[in-house]
Amino acid sequence: KELNFVDLFKEVGYLLPDNVAIDMIWIVREDMFPENEDGSNLSLQLTTNLRLSIILGTYGDSLNPDFDMDGPPDMIIGMNAGLFAYESWRHVISYLHHHKNVVGVFTDYNEHSGINCASLGGWKSANSFEMNPFRQMRAMPVYCMNLPQFSNGFVYVYNEQELDE
Repeated sequence: KELNFVDLFKEVGYLLPDNVAIDMIWIVREDMFPENEDGSNLSLQLTTNLRLSIILGTYGDSLNPDFDMDGPPDMIIGMNAGLFAYESWRHVISYLHHHKNVVGVFTDYNEHSGINCASLGGWKSANSFEMNPFRQMRAMPVYCMNLPQFSNGFVYVYNEQELDE
């Protein structure tokens, strides 16, 4: 679904100062990977300072958590992550517990799930749980549960950092 918004991410590149470069790496499950000619990973240079790589795999299972880069990523973002719903997230949680300098930002569609998932990161993470201020709420039709359901409706942060001014 996020691939439909690549042009919006491109706009972010135009807003960045010239001395800031961002490499975004999206990890996509095999059943959600976009079709391409040779079935390989995709790399898109969106602007001069913003590159998007789309990698086939599962974080921590089939992929090196550091992505074979010079060091750990600055941030891991999971949209509608559902950390309890997918076993593959256990590697991400473990990675964040061992790399306190890596920030993890997650959204969830279910309030109950989000509260429980946020608590996996400890007290500070659980305390960060809130309705997503960047999202206009639109209820999702989930008929099997009588719980609040909003796409990307709730947000929480692991290893929150203070920025130097």
